[in-house]
Amino acid sequence: MVNDPLEALRDRGVLYWEPLLQSDHAEVSSLAAAIEHLDEALERHSIDEILDSLEKSGEDVSQVAVVGRDRRGSIVAYGIDLVHPEDTSPRRVRLVGGIHPAWRDKGIGHALLEWQMAAAKRWDYATRRAHHGPLKVYAVADSKLTAMRELYESYGLLPETWYLDAHRTFNPDKPPTPPEVPDAVALRPYPSVPAVAVLAAHNEAFLGRLGAKQIGPAEWHESMTRPGSRPELSWALTVGDRVIGYALNCVEDTSEDEPQEGWTDRLGVIPGWRGRGFSGLLLQASATSFFEAGLPGAGIGVDTDDPIAEMARYRGLGYDAVDALVGYARVLH
Repeated sequence: MVNDPLEALRDRGVLYWEPLLQSDHAEVSSLAAAIEHLDEALERHSIDEILDSLEKSGEDVSQVAVVGRDRRGSIVAYGIDLVHPEDTSPRRVRLVGGIHPAWRDKGIGHALLEWQMAAAKRWDYATRRAHHGPLKVYAVADSKLTAMRELYESYGLLPETWYLDAHRTFNPDKPPTPPEVPDAVALRPYPSVPAVAVLAAHNEAFLGRLGAKQIGPAEWHESMTRPGSRPELSWALTVGDRVIGYALNCVEDTSEDEPQEGWTDRLGVIPGWRGRGFSGLLLQASATSFFEAGLPGAGIGVDTDDPIAEMARYRGLGYDAVDALVGYARVLH
């Protein structure tokens, strides 16, 4: 089932390649976790969810996922094309893979990526219908993993979106400055505002945004009542009875070596009220809430096509560390 790039590696004695089997899932999951730990990667794949999604896709897994074994039979590399059968235009395929550091610099990355792109084309050819749009492959790389980024770019995958995580550490002796709220605008705790009004503002703020979807009341309620959600630390900006902006916050579970921080999960300002500093105002109100709740810092995740300006913006708001992932993409045909 493998094509020339991986066969050529085997001919040179560089790993033996075979289709991913369900019995391999646990070993691939352990390998992915080890790679991310050794690379100190910002993004930690939920590889178990990826494998589960692959199985549930209904596609022939043997055609879109492969593992490389060393002479002892241990899996030291893997490649997965996570197809999205429900997509129509574009038809997306996410490229996921990893190579143990001990096996890098042997041409495996190039061969594996070639195989994945060819596998994406085979899947598209076998399942394409007349109404389908272009085939698009995409992948995500930690901004500091330059070798991976150069590999993607060498095969025509170009940066499309930057995913930034901004963090702010509080000085215990210097509380965040409370925001100044302009006249005619009210800053109100989330619980004092009708949830349906904040939901309407959210859907309006993200209407037409690429990749965004409209959220219904049940999904909204579930998100606000999930573990870690902190409505009492969240805020809304109103003009009369209308919500024009909001910051919905939570406190995520963290590992033992990472202290908890307040996290802004959703942030939005409706069209017509943007460009007036309201996002920063909401983040400052959130920081004040986090500090008063005894949390050591604040964080937020955003995506942008202008990372330099976005990084400067958050550093200007007091965020002292910005981590970045880069989303790469290429339309194959």
